Amino acid sequence: MNQQECSKQFMTAAGLLPERLWRAAFTVPPDEREKIEEFRLRIGRPFCAVGAGKRYTLADAVTRGELDELLQRATRSSIHTYMEQIRQGFITVPSGHRLGLCGETAEQNGEITNLRSFSSCNLRIARQMIGLADALCAQIYQNGFESTLILAPPGGGKTTLLRDMARVLSQSLNVALADERMEIAACRDGEPQFDVGQCDVMSGGSKSEVMTMLLRSMSPQVIALDEITGERDAEALISASYTGCRFLTTVHAGCVQELMLRPAYRQLIEQGIFQHIIEIRLRDGRRSYHMYTEGEMQCDQAVGSGAHRGVVLGGRVFHEQPAERSRCGA
Repeated sequence: MNQQECSKQFMTAAGLLPERLWRAAFTVPPDEREKIEEFRLRIGRPFCAVGAGKRYTLADAVTRGELDELLQRATRSSIHTYMEQIRQGFITVPSGHRLGLCGETAEQNGEITNLRSFSSCNLRIARQMIGLADALCAQIYQNGFESTLILAPPGGGKTTLLRDMARVLSQSLNVALADERMEIAACRDGEPQFDVGQCDVMSGGSKSEVMTMLLRSMSPQVIALDEITGERDAEALISASYTGCRFLTTVHAGCVQELMLRPAYRQLIEQGIFQHIIEIRLRDGRRSYHMYTEGEMQCDQAVGSGAHRGVVLGGRVFHEQPAERSRCGA
């Protein structure tokens, strides 16, 4: 995304804010606005913007009236229409921005049925980087696409990379998006707010149910979905893999070794679901991409040495290899 597009996304997100906070948002210096990732509103606490590891305090205490006004704008004065999203703790707003919500939960049979008495919001600015995945997809797709896992710490850009990989792959494969939390395509009234190419998008439902629906109705060659969070999702993905479908998904992790600490991903790795792992590393506000590909361990190779550095995960060897840089950079 170029500077002009970043500036436009900043303005559309700030435009949702109540007037006092909107004016405060534009006190961020113009040359730093492209770095802003989110606006934080907490009742009785200062209004802040966050980006590139830096926090900007922009105004004094946010009022309940201001929080309520933001919610009215995000839901077009029809909160009840968005109750299913609100129950999950977010609202997808125009241009793909995402309003995260905190408040008082109501539960029934161990499941959250409602979220009310809102106390804070996180307005996350949507930014798409068209072309980010071009080189990586060309590298992975040399001999046909194989299932790929993207890992990074929170805020590392996993969904941004997944979205662009899905867009690129959809140019030659049937790609379906299981967009449970409406972050990948960010559909609003059925229309994706992001460019996801020729992807078929199923929004909202649980990943396990949506994967089954997509396999029955859309004949996908690749299913892209955000983080697998539990055994039910992992088992559904394993079952779907028997159909010949491939997968593109993400995980919160600091490094590849941490994958084995997550039961769902340990199960998927041990079952041989993923052939490629892309690790996004953050350093000084910049991202670098590192690719691991499953392969046999040769007798003259040692994991962690020379050109054959790699890791053993679930009894499988993943060799690290140079990742092609995208034309976007990062």
